[in-house]
Amino acid sequence: MFGTWAGGWHEQLTVHGPSGRTKEYGTATMVEGMKMMTGWHRDAFSVFPVGKGWDIEVNEFDFRDNGGVIYDEDGVKVTHWQRSHAKDGASGYRMDWNGMCFIWTGDGRPNMIDIPFAKGCDVFVTEQQQEIIEISSGVQGVPPFLGRYTVDTHHTPSYAAGYIANLVQPRLLMNTHMSYDPYQIEETVAEIREHWKGPYHFGAPDGIVVNVTKDQIWVREGILPEFPNSRAPQFDFSNGQLIVPKPPHRREDIQEPYVRDMEIDPKLYYPEGYHPELLTEWPVDDDLVVPLEALPENLKESMGAAWRHREANRKVLEEQGDN
Repeated sequence: MFGTWAGGWHEQLTVHGPSGRTKEYGTATMVEGMKMMTGWHRDAFSVFPVGKGWDIEVNEFDFRDNGGVIYDEDGVKVTHWQRSHAKDGASGYRMDWNGMCFIWTGDGRPNMIDIPFAKGCDVFVTEQQQEIIEISSGVQGVPPFLGRYTVDTHHTPSYAAGYIANLVQPRLLMNTHMSYDPYQIEETVAEIREHWKGPYHFGAPDGIVVNVTKDQIWVREGILPEFPNSRAPQFDFSNGQLIVPKPPHRREDIQEPYVRDMEIDPKLYYPEGYHPELLTEWPVDDDLVVPLEALPENLKESMGAAWRHREANRKVLEEQGDN
């Protein structure tokens, strides 16, 4: 919801996802439900610039279309297939790019459908659950039969994950959907190694980064900010201006006057000698268009980093062409 506040005005979001066996369980219905859930928030934020930022296009593919292509642009191709996760609609995914391949199965029971799609891929990421159900049940505070039932209807035992990896023969096996508690780590490795003797790495804790080239694969911990914040807008200033779309609504359109009339006079709470110039109305009657030369340098630096790098590379290529 804050994407538009942070400058995401000009590009819509595309959501790719499977259909359900029936319409109400498909991705399109889920997205509509999420829009309903955020309805008040969206209307309240409609006094800010929005543009296309809240528009959502849904690419809902048939979950039964094993091997169907979800996405094929700029050399990136994503295909999908069915997974057995108690209910129709769960899907696994394969991404091909630049002669390399990445597999993400998501959750599900061990299944031979995975094999032809994952065979020989560079990185194979699947889930796994260790065969220490009674111990984990005690830690989690649930009856052992419930833990057993959950794994046997929804998930992949670690032994099976290793078995499938041995059939797939990836350059690297990784596991997700796993508890990273110390009492489970040794057991996880032992069960995986029953069948898979090749390169293996935990897909935990969150933030693991996998670098892949055609010659090497290496794993490292990601550098995560201690105090994360919204990413600065990355505008393209090639047209020589910044365009901020007019908000869909004014406060007067969506708020009764009484509550505004009851607001406390700012003079009562700002300290003596200080009173900022308040901006309670959109400053123009339409979109706000600011020429590039009128933007402060620090704003251009923070908002257009990607554009500046692209422009610099373009000039270098032009100079090389002239030479």
